[in-house]
Amino acid sequence: MKVSIKKYVSLLTGIMFLFSCSDWTDNKSLELQKPAEKSEEYYRNLKAYKASDHQVTFGWFGGWNPDAPSRSRSLSSVPDSVDIISIWGDNKLDTDAKRRDLRYVQEKYGTKVTFTIFAHDLPKGYEDSDDGIRQYARDVTVGVFEYGYDGLDLDYEPGYAGYNFYFMNKDKMEVFVKTLGEILGPKSGSGKLLIIDGVPGYLKPGLSEYFDYGIVQSYYSGGYYDLQNRFMQAAAAGWKPDQYIFTEDFERHWNDGGASFLQRNGSRVRSLEGMAGFQIELTVDGKTALYRKKGCGTYHMEYDYNNTPDYKYLRQAIQIMNPAGKTPIPSGIITVAEKEKK
Repeated sequence: MKVSIKKYVSLLTGIMFLFSCSDWTDNKSLELQKPAEKSEEYYRNLKAYKASDHQVTFGWFGGWNPDAPSRSRSLSSVPDSVDIISIWGDNKLDTDAKRRDLRYVQEKYGTKVTFTIFAHDLPKGYEDSDDGIRQYARDVTVGVFEYGYDGLDLDYEPGYAGYNFYFMNKDKMEVFVKTLGEILGPKSGSGKLLIIDGVPGYLKPGLSEYFDYGIVQSYYSGGYYDLQNRFMQAAAAGWKPDQYIFTEDFERHWNDGGASFLQRNGSRVRSLEGMAGFQIELTVDGKTALYRKKGCGTYHMEYDYNNTPDYKYLRQAIQIMNPAGKTPIPSGIITVAEKEKK
């Protein structure tokens, strides 16, 4: 659908104004179990914002249990302007509360919810062959459709901690990814996301096109130079800026927003803030420019609920990437003037 630039800017400005107020109540009373309801117009604008070209916010959510007395264990406690939540841990919809919580954020907020699996080893029971790998790939996608998730996230960390993972073999991983790509991701036509996190750049060149997003665990990053180097390693395998998401570890840094981070302009901030403001420098056809990244996020995002206001640092990152009242930065080249902004 084509929309005039004037109407599009007007719409996004309205969306971002609403987005700036998209905070859950700060009352963390254990008796409070339901999210505050807003107008239907608000939710329509929220979904339009999420469908627009903007930098996305992602997070892994652990300890999911909507039956717990604290709302921090519910997906509906996450700021409604977060784009993608990936369940870290038990993803089975084995309680009515989980089913309601999942459907609420999907239908009310337009939030995409995936779940994460380890993509390291071929489980027992599967034949060590291309056919066995293909069968495993088909089987791990069943839960996406059975439970009504929006996609699958592969945790892929070959070589870390000295492990000799089965899927460190790039040929075997290629079979796995291409089979998954027939069912999920941009090549499948299913509308379901296929995401890989950890070390996306380790994949064979060309496999990046089977994924919607590559998410790098850029934990405790010291500055823009670190993020730049991480992306350049991935770019050698074919990853594009508008696929790449940078993340910080909030199991460790939920209460301070991250490590000390050096920005391109010489100032220092906390690393999640730095990731939110960071863009990727590339030289294409002899011309060097900044290109917009896809987004940023946090591991164990739910810990940030304990700050005041709840999800303090994630909200800050969202505002940096997509400031209220301003048209979001479109994908592609960013002007040189943007390079020096915080």
